Amino acid sequence: MDTDYLTEMAYDIIVRAARVSDTLKAELGAMARHFDSEDEWLRGVQAHLEEICEDPDEYVEMWDLEDAEAVTAAMIGRFAAELRERVDVILAMPMNRRGPSPW
Repeated sequence: MDTDYLTEMAYDIIVRAARVSDTLKAELGAMARHFDSEDEWLRGVQAHLEEICEDPDEYVEMWDLEDAEAVTAAMIGRFAAELRERVDVILAMPMNRRGPSPW
């Protein structure tokens, strides 16, 4: 799947990620190619964000986010939890209520 096929609400996950970390934004966008549908992608995003929440220090160290983007483990941990909650809301919503594709 390409991110062009995401609904407005789903694509907003990538937009929100970009406000905190270009690395996370790029990861979430690139993940789309591994999934056949928006819901599958959202579940993949959910799992990835859960991994970040479980060990934000590892995520920050792996990508050198403190130096590269001034993102700390506490920041990315809180943000990943917030973003994961947003994904939960979107997944619970019927596809026809998520808005059109932004493209």
